Amino acid sequence: MNKSELLSPWYDEPRMWISRKLKKGIPWEDVATNPTGTSLEEFLALKEKDDEWPPIDPESWAELVKQQEEAEKAILELDSRNGQALVIDGTSNNSVFVPERLESCWQLYRNHLLQKRHFAESTVGEIERATLKILKRLSSDTRAIDPIKGLVIGNVQSGKTANMAALMAMAADWGWNMFIVLSGTIENLRRQTQERLYEDLNHEGCSRSWQCLEHLSPRSPIGSRAQHLHFDEGARERYFTVSLKNSKLLQKLIQWLQSDRNKMKQMRLLVIDDEADQAGINTAPVNSQERKKINKLICALVNGLDASSRAVNDKYLAMNYIGYTATPYANILNEASRESLYPRNFIATLSVSREYFGPQQIFGVPNSQYDGLDIVRTVPQEDLDTIKDIHKGTSLDMPDSMADAVCWFACCVAAMRQAGYTKPISMLIHTSQGVLHHERISNLVGAWVNRTDKNALVQRCKKIWELETARFSLDDFKEQYPDYGLKDAVPNYPCFNDILPSLNELFSVELKPIKLNEEGELKYHNGIHLCVDNSANNGTNDENEYLRLVYPDKNHMPEKAPAFLVIGGATLSRGLTLEGLVSTFFLRSVKQADTLMQMGRWFGYRPGYELYPRLWITDTARAQYDFLSILDQELREEIHMMEVTGLKPSEYAAKVRNSPRLQLIRITANNRMQGAKNAEMDYSGSFNQTYIFENDKAKLEGNMLLTRAFLDGLGNPEVKNPLNTHSLNSIIWKRVSIDTVEEFLKGFSFCDRMPIFNDISPLLSWVRQMHVEGKLEDWNVVLAGKKNAAPEDSVLFSRFFATKVSRTRKSTMPMDPKFINIGALRAPMDLIADVDLEGQPDDVKALFNHPDERMLKELRHRAGLGTTPQLLIYIVDKDSTPKPGSSRLPLAAPCDIVGICINIPGGAVGANYVAKVCVRLDNGFNDEGDLDGTNN
Repeated sequence: MNKSELLSPWYDEPRMWISRKLKKGIPWEDVATNPTGTSLEEFLALKEKDDEWPPIDPESWAELVKQQEEAEKAILELDSRNGQALVIDGTSNNSVFVPERLESCWQLYRNHLLQKRHFAESTVGEIERATLKILKRLSSDTRAIDPIKGLVIGNVQSGKTANMAALMAMAADWGWNMFIVLSGTIENLRRQTQERLYEDLNHEGCSRSWQCLEHLSPRSPIGSRAQHLHFDEGARERYFTVSLKNSKLLQKLIQWLQSDRNKMKQMRLLVIDDEADQAGINTAPVNSQERKKINKLICALVNGLDASSRAVNDKYLAMNYIGYTATPYANILNEASRESLYPRNFIATLSVSREYFGPQQIFGVPNSQYDGLDIVRTVPQEDLDTIKDIHKGTSLDMPDSMADAVCWFACCVAAMRQAGYTKPISMLIHTSQGVLHHERISNLVGAWVNRTDKNALVQRCKKIWELETARFSLDDFKEQYPDYGLKDAVPNYPCFNDILPSLNELFSVELKPIKLNEEGELKYHNGIHLCVDNSANNGTNDENEYLRLVYPDKNHMPEKAPAFLVIGGATLSRGLTLEGLVSTFFLRSVKQADTLMQMGRWFGYRPGYELYPRLWITDTARAQYDFLSILDQELREEIHMMEVTGLKPSEYAAKVRNSPRLQLIRITANNRMQGAKNAEMDYSGSFNQTYIFENDKAKLEGNMLLTRAFLDGLGNPEVKNPLNTHSLNSIIWKRVSIDTVEEFLKGFSFCDRMPIFNDISPLLSWVRQMHVEGKLEDWNVVLAGKKNAAPEDSVLFSRFFATKVSRTRKSTMPMDPKFINIGALRAPMDLIADVDLEGQPDDVKALFNHPDERMLKELRHRAGLGTTPQLLIYIVDKDSTPKPGSSRLPLAAPCDIVGICINIPGGAVGANYVAKVCVRLDNGFNDEGDLDGTNN
């Protein structure tokens, strides 16, 4: 039987059988040779007779198992490429597998995701694999060990709740019976989470019965007290509660859990800390005996202490704590003592869906395929000055950029309605935390829209529509987000005349808050609802209007998509999803990476309106988000490398990159990263490249002369390895001394806008120290070129010809005549150009045939270059021009440019690269400040 025949649907049943065995932890070789303890021939004959399998001979069975093994490995590689990784402590690994019974909690929830929430099959598969990985790290009996403590890193507005519900469902099938979800500090978000979880988990025909317990305390009503519930081994009941991180509520929750010691000893607990970096971090000095109140109570809960943090005689049957967050910096930098919440047992990252718009997609990453989407607009200084005056109450002028943002929003509402979109559509204005500022901005916007001549308003809308739709087209989107999962289904913009009727209808209704009818119910109209969402607005005004943001119930959605212009501050900064967010005017100045990332309400999923989102921000915020994009990407790549190299979570705490420019942004507040102290900068696993160059002919020519001298002094290059097709366009020198490379890099003239290269001495000193300690070897140097270059595209050195490469300017960045920004210098496969495939195992050679960009560092490690730093050099053609149809711009440089990439390997197994370059934080920074530099 040939291999292709085994791929037919006729063999689906055997394939599913093999997959189930693998999920139960049975080794490949056992499945292939002795799957049930009987002879293979007897097993296959019984399956053909009893289960009506197709005839399979032993040789074909071995091939079928091999195919399935390769498919499973491909799935694991896909998880890695999508950002899914797991770093573990190496101790526990239980034997759970994916529940298969149709009436199981997991299978019913899986169907719910597919049929009710319309998740793609591939997305649900990723959730299933991630959930199983995490569940296998938990313990169903911790009486003789410490509680299990882990951390799951998701993405801002990427569906963490779906992953939390998946874990609860699968854990419920395996005997966990009490689930505690700690949910922020805002009651309406807590209730939203509670209702969502109950809807997700409670299904007819389920083998388990879910009960939601609310506001637990020893005085809970009969039926909700611990002594009245069923936690014994055979019980089908499963219980969950969603609690605010509030000291009084947490005290009562602990008292409720310990109110009946017999029930306590039956509880298999899973504590899920949603937004784990919020409220529960210990900000008291780590060397003091006291903790902050909420952190102290969560630690008491997890460590089995009473509400006063005293030991109790009895233990829970099992205690497992998992923090979920998209901004984990405080969780892994705050403290790592035994009683703390530090994730010493595991750290996991969730996959990034190809339908997700995150910092990498929107703002770009220099080291990746992402240039960023050309949807970010800069608010000019004169408008910032005007908004300061509006905040003070001394101006009633509408800033041009804010007017453009409002008109763009109106156009989007009209266009999306015209296309049949029926869900809410939103705009966010966030200029300050100040409640008075919100009121003044609201009055200004309302007056401007309502009092401006409607024809003039429509003409302004037409101008911004034509400008924006020309600047960022459907072709631009496909080029700038090349692997978007729904790329072929993205609808194009309609022409302005097509949306004009909807636009006129929109402006025919006055811009005002949501009205209440005579019964006190919210009444939505076809215009734009003006909402001011802050802590001061908790009811109605004198005109019977509800001021805060409330979306219609999905079962009572208006016929036309309702529109909401929302003005606010802190209440819109975390947790809340702004539905259909297409226009954002964001001016807050924040000095902390975790706070700023959570403010990115524009991150998330945009099915059906991918082209519409626009973002108006300051230059400072743009620079901050550019850095956050790199920070987030490197964090995920580093966790993946730790998984590959076997490093443990306890070695990870100091592995978060800090900003070399502390005036720009900090990772988190000083009192939230106390464990980092002198371990704030580590270059292991880092990749840095020059992608911004000064448009200065003298400096660029000086770099070329220096590079010629450096390369000519290296001697004859290596003979190319014909097995490595990725090296055929490169010239390679191996084992170049650290002194030679250091002298070259110290003499090179770097652009002062490149943070790492501003002062390269700390990096070089760190590399030298690692070299002295035997953790890093000498350098490999690669002069990268392009294939099939014409003679005029070559540069003559003393011993060889080098081909130039073509790089063009980013069109998504504001033009600056003093600088040239190309976005990315390195061609991905150049990272493995210096790998010698001679003598490599077959599996490594196979991976090199079709390498994935996100796994290149892993390939270097597996090929024996896990301790070899790499220097990549490019000669960029000054006359580089973009490809036809590209949104990029010609390079237009005064002379050819030398580009540099420095690739530092991560730690090898057993090597601890925690030697740090210390960056002392300036305690004078405010945690946050609004546009006026004050906290409100």
